[in-house]
Amino acid sequence: MSTEASKPPRRAAGVLTTGIGAALLSATGQPTPKMLARLAEWGVPDLAARIAIHALPVVLIVSAVLLGQALGKGRTKMTRWIIYALLGGVAGFFTGYSMDLLVGVPVVIEALNGPLAEPSVADIGLWTLGAVSIATGLMVAALAAFGPPAAYAINLEPDCDPEAMDIRKAERGIYGLSSAGIVTMGIASIALAIAQQSGDGATLGPSIIALVAGAASIFVSIMLWNLMDELQRRQVVNAYAVSAVVFTAGAFVWSVAEVQGLVPAFGAAASFVTMSFVQMVAASIITATVAGNARAKKRRTA
Repeated sequence: MSTEASKPPRRAAGVLTTGIGAALLSATGQPTPKMLARLAEWGVPDLAARIAIHALPVVLIVSAVLLGQALGKGRTKMTRWIIYALLGGVAGFFTGYSMDLLVGVPVVIEALNGPLAEPSVADIGLWTLGAVSIATGLMVAALAAFGPPAAYAINLEPDCDPEAMDIRKAERGIYGLSSAGIVTMGIASIALAIAQQSGDGATLGPSIIALVAGAASIFVSIMLWNLMDELQRRQVVNAYAVSAVVFTAGAFVWSVAEVQGLVPAFGAAASFVTMSFVQMVAASIITATVAGNARAKKRRTA
């Protein structure tokens, strides 16, 4: 057995990094009037209520990670990440109920492009997709720039396999290209949301930005495809195949419900958002499964 294979697992700093990220996110927001009124009814002074609400995202998100680690101990990676997703959804719901996050962003956009209408469900989906894509792209960019230290910093698994965290310099270019593609897709999604919420005469600018950013993301994806080996290409094809089946089945059921008047019409923007999230989940699951199987096989043969 090699020396590298015998290295003990190293503790990751994902909980600390997540807490710092939650604190930075909280600093961009402000308490919702509804939450302030609720705490005032309970006799909490205004200053104490504001401090508690700003601390709430940090407590909720870090608690979700720690609880996810405890509940997922000894389970498969897929099960652990399902637990993380469920607990993260609960933490995100209560955070959104308590705080208006990124309150300065709409103000800046309205100053540059004019007033924005109230977002529809599809618009909220586009904003969410854009924020998730940009955040993910920045994390991938950190992996490209710093390698293993960044991998340990953002990993939520309590114990990390050193082999899995070993990001070589030759691989960092792929990570850099990936981050560019993900970030530009996030910019395109947000620009599309702004275009849909803009008034007459103010849609051209964000529409052009959405098209340019989307084209850049497609161009980067083509470059990445040309750099992939057969195994990586198979993973991409499998992810798209799974997401196509899931989306087609979901769209069919939605169409039947729409005819019966049970659900609203499903527009092109909603389709794009749904398909993108389905692809994200499918690609993550397939990639994690393949990587886990490869590491398990390597350990058995070591």
